[in-house]
Amino acid sequence: MNPYDIPDHPVIVNMERTGYPDGKEPPMPHCPVCGAECETIYRNRSGESVGCDVCMNTLDAWDAPECFPEKEDL
Repeated sequence: MNPYDIPDHPVIVNMERTGYPDGKEPPMPHCPVCGAECETIYRNRSGESVGCDVCMNTLDAWDAPECFPEKEDL
């Protein structure tokens, strides 16, 4: 047997094939509100989850009419 023909350790083989030591992808986080895979969740001041980066939109306050209640009276 040639000393250079030694097979790689299973962890090395898995890392080369999948990028993970055990060969399995880790579980992805899911939004507790919509169920989508997400990176960020948002909570209100009470600590309740209200959405994620998939199911919620960010809006500039200057573009939101509900942020200017005094203009609604006109």
